[in-house]
Amino acid sequence: MSFYIVSTPIGNLGDLSSRAKEVLKNSSFILCEKKERALKLVSHLELKNLKLVSYHDDKIDSIFPIILENNRAGKNISLISDAGTPLISDPGNILIKRLIHEGIEPIAIPGPTSIIPALLLSSFDISKFIYLGFMSKSKRKIQTELEPYLDTNIPVIILTSMNDIKRIVDILSTKNEIFNLSISKELTKKNEKTFRFQSNQFDEARLENFISKGEFVTIIQKLETSENNKIHYKKIEKKIMELRKLNYSKNDIVKILVKNELIKKNLAYDLVIKYWPN
Repeated sequence: MSFYIVSTPIGNLGDLSSRAKEVLKNSSFILCEKKERALKLVSHLELKNLKLVSYHDDKIDSIFPIILENNRAGKNISLISDAGTPLISDPGNILIKRLIHEGIEPIAIPGPTSIIPALLLSSFDISKFIYLGFMSKSKRKIQTELEPYLDTNIPVIILTSMNDIKRIVDILSTKNEIFNLSISKELTKKNEKTFRFQSNQFDEARLENFISKGEFVTIIQKLETSENNKIHYKKIEKKIMELRKLNYSKNDIVKILVKNELIKKNLAYDLVIKYWPN
């Protein structure tokens, strides 16, 4: 009969559609990542006698003949992930390619995903967006992967851990441009929250508290060029001179400029050196 790609809740079980429930109910068996996670969903739906088969792409050679046999016997099969929409940073792409190659056209049952809610909550212009999924673990590799997309002014979506967020903030803080960030966690759950800030000015303690636990969707968008270029150099020069006369140190002046003029620390330091009287 049919092979279904079924989206399941990312937190709130009430988000499962009636169509998705009906498809799962009528499936001969369900391919899932972890049986224990799938059992919770099946139990909640009160679906009995459903067969669950653990699937990862490295198992395709042993499982694919079973899928073909059941499909040709007129049985429905469903693929789910641990949560959300399958294939997006989850196993299944190889399987779908093999099915299509065999002339079996899968049917997608749309539903929950963490990406779209995070975009909606970001307050960014989301008429276009770029999805990068999970990043590498090293700061150097993250920077290499991010770099091509940071100058596009298009929101970039990343699935992040607490340490990833710290690395990303460190990377952005070294740049002269200013970036908006929106970090959402526990989406659709009781403690759902979103933290928004600019890369040049944020409450470090508040960020630390926010990312202390949870699963995160981080969205980065460079400010429009016109906004990034709104640096009033004459005004800053005048401010530096005034603070110099009041015997502020170079470091203190840098801190004041970063806070009050909304510019990067390294740019503030360069301007202090440039306008400091010889």
